[in-house]
Amino acid sequence: GEVLSIEADYVTVDGFEIVNVGSSNLKDFSAIRAKRVQYFTIQNLHIRHPFFAIFIEKSSYGKVLNNKVYGMAESEFNAGNGIHIWYSNNLEIKRNEVYQMRDGIYLEFSDHNLIDHNISKDNVRYGLHFMFSQSNTVSHNTFNHNGAGIAIMFSKNMKMHRNIFKDNWGGAAYGVLLKEAMDCELTYNIFERNTTGINVEGSNRITYLHNDFKSNGWAIKSRGANYHNLFTKNNFLNNSFDLAYNGPLNQNSFDGNYWSEYTGYDLDKDGIGDIPHRPIKLFSYLVNKSRESIILLRSIFIDIIDFAEKISPVLTPDNLVDHSPSIKKIEHD
Repeated sequence: GEVLSIEADYVTVDGFEIVNVGSSNLKDFSAIRAKRVQYFTIQNLHIRHPFFAIFIEKSSYGKVLNNKVYGMAESEFNAGNGIHIWYSNNLEIKRNEVYQMRDGIYLEFSDHNLIDHNISKDNVRYGLHFMFSQSNTVSHNTFNHNGAGIAIMFSKNMKMHRNIFKDNWGGAAYGVLLKEAMDCELTYNIFERNTTGINVEGSNRITYLHNDFKSNGWAIKSRGANYHNLFTKNNFLNNSFDLAYNGPLNQNSFDGNYWSEYTGYDLDKDGIGDIPHRPIKLFSYLVNKSRESIILLRSIFIDIIDFAEKISPVLTPDNLVDHSPSIKKIEHD
């Protein structure tokens, strides 16, 4: 069953190797559990073959540092999470590595936490998963080859800075999934070779600033009910589709980005394209309706209908335009 429990304040657990944790359909057995405590530190552990690895519940002002978790999850139904945080606030989750769990790091009803410089890789579901959480900061992490990189659901005031999302491939794989998220910031992140860089639904007042979208299937999929969001100073580089949009209405701003597919010119040499850029292709709309049509991706027929839609939009939002596209790739600090 469970291996080690922390039930007192000001406890440090340092340097253990913990191997094999009992699995159960009824109990969340974990290698180490912190329960209703404060000012604890869990660090430098090697945890192999856990059900849950580190489980923190109703605790605060703790640190989870420099731990390595190696799971054996094959599906999300028979495995637990690497670092599981429930009703816990003001934690530091830093420099951990989590491999092949259900979710690498999971937070529910947990606020004001810092998730920094972690590696979450090969996890079955999400590298990092938020539910009903507020005011958390996610910075300098790497999410590689997970079912999806990060899911932010029913949460608000989240900040995500300088993270890397790579090789999250699959039918429902995303770098970031935003569902019913509000008032968040995504800045200076790299999305590279994901099926979808960002999948967003029902999320409002999100700022996307200084991100790079490289060689993704879709850079951004907007599935509807997304209002008053700002996309600016981002680089869209060689994605199959830069943007997919459901419906003919747009209430978001897309000005001031670099688009590698922009074909306009800059006669006054001010670094801004003289012709506005329309980033949505009609073909991306058709692929959303019928996935089999993707086989026509390089067809001259597709180029013709995309060109016609740009001239006279019918199925895509006619006001979804970058009025000041950058001629050169935007350099980030």
